[in-house]
Amino acid sequence: MRLKHALSTALAFVLLAGVSFTSIGAQASKEPAIGGYCPVAYIMAGKASKGDPKFTSTVDGQTYQLTNEMVKGMFDKEPGKFTPSYKGYCATAVAQGMKLESNPELFVVEGGKTYLFSSAQAKQMFEMDKKGTIAKANANWPKVAKMPVSKMNGQ
Repeated sequence: MRLKHALSTALAFVLLAGVSFTSIGAQASKEPAIGGYCPVAYIMAGKASKGDPKFTSTVDGQTYQLTNEMVKGMFDKEPGKFTPSYKGYCATAVAQGMKLESNPELFVVEGGKTYLFSSAQAKQMFEMDKKGTIAKANANWPKVAKMPVSKMNGQ
């Protein structure tokens, strides 16, 4: 139990060490969701692939770029299957009660859902306790979703 507490404390420190608390709106700059990466590619191809601005779909105020017309059709048919958990914010940070932007190239597909991460360390922590992290993030998401977004330094 002490080890889990120490790991949680260390993770919170790692996550916060590189954070600038400048709030930004999720779509304030009309940027595509998840950095323009195709959400279908995570699930269907197991890789991060840039979408094409010619093929877009909007779900819950977030505009996703898809790789082609066929993939757009798949996404439009079942958007809930493909949209990343926690609107693409760092899953490990959400589990810690924070809302951090993710690096769309750092992801894990678990149980048919995509989870994105702000850093390699956050991804590693997630992989150490996937079920526990998901449970904490699911419990925290209603509160975290209403928080302003914090942006990682250097991004």
